[in-house]
Amino acid sequence: MASKNADRLARHKVRLQAAGFKRLSFWVCSDLAAILAAKRRPGECGGRTLERLLLGAAAERPEYWSADERRARKRSD
Repeated sequence: MASKNADRLARHKVRLQAAGFKRLSFWVCSDLAAILAAKRRPGECGGRTLERLLLGAAAERPEYWSADERRARKRSD
């Protein structure tokens, strides 16, 4: 049985795909890895860092939490 977080992540992946994002998995040389690590901003993943450096800006991502999930979280606080 998957956890609630795993289910939420799966739904987020579907939203990313629907927004036109593609998942890439690849190897990079240690020099590029060091550059990406040095240029990475707080809260930014390596892919977003690479996108920002190549394109000049990172594309807007779909929200991780759906509107229903945000409401449920507010009620539980």
